[in-house]
Amino acid sequence: GSKLSHIFELQAIYCRMKTLYLTLSLLTIFVYRAYPQDTIYLENYVGDLKKVNVTIGSNSYSFLFDTGGGETLISPEIAKSLGKTIYGSSTGFRMSGEMIKYRKTDSVSLNIYRTTIFHSTIGILDIMGFLPKGFSKLDGVLSLKSFHDKILTLDLANNRIVLETTSSYRKLIKNKIAVQSRFANGPDGNELIIFLGIPRQEHLYWFLFDSGNLGELLLSHHTAYEWGLESDTISQWKRLGSLNINIGIKQLTSEAASKDIIYDGSLNFAILSQSTFIINFPTKQVWLY
Repeated sequence: GSKLSHIFELQAIYCRMKTLYLTLSLLTIFVYRAYPQDTIYLENYVGDLKKVNVTIGSNSYSFLFDTGGGETLISPEIAKSLGKTIYGSSTGFRMSGEMIKYRKTDSVSLNIYRTTIFHSTIGILDIMGFLPKGFSKLDGVLSLKSFHDKILTLDLANNRIVLETTSSYRKLIKNKIAVQSRFANGPDGNELIIFLGIPRQEHLYWFLFDSGNLGELLLSHHTAYEWGLESDTISQWKRLGSLNINIGIKQLTSEAASKDIIYDGSLNFAILSQSTFIINFPTKQVWLY
């Protein structure tokens, strides 16, 4: 009798554990479905420029979001308010070839919605010195470098960045082919920018992934000449009219111009907002849909 009663007791415990396990599993599935990723919402700044609200410590700031900026930057005022030591010297280049010098500091965390992004080093620069007078104050720049260890979906048309989980990422890229891409780290290895390969005449031309380019899709004079869009490689800035380019299996259209720049070309907001891009920084892959 005691043996039988012991068996029944074990069965009852097993049933209770099974019920608890199923309840927890269902709860996990529900939470996962409700919050499978984190979303960073972008706000309009000037024209198609985007900004994002960032909290550092207990203070809130406005940062420009720029995929063409190689380094995430905070203003000297923020660094001072945090009691940070500013040191060193780093060099970046604008697509025109203009040299930009900035300094840096260590150990700064940016809180953006529910996400905290720790920066072992971060650039120091007064971004307002590069913007026209009359623009509302910005306290820094959020660049792709902040996401160097993450997987994200960039949806500029809907003003959002989605930080993906491994599971959500696998679903997104199912039956898709990655586009040709390069991830570059700048002259001193401290930056992070992306170039996409644009096929033309059996070659790949590498265009900067630049949401901050609000003007035309830009081609260097060499690129424009080789594409048969101008007669020489020493022209001045020139409008090229509407131009179709292929990124992966998609054909995208924008007004284009040629300019003396240091790259084959630069994508612009008009092109980037026509698609949603999935960027896997750890594996250095880009997808679009």
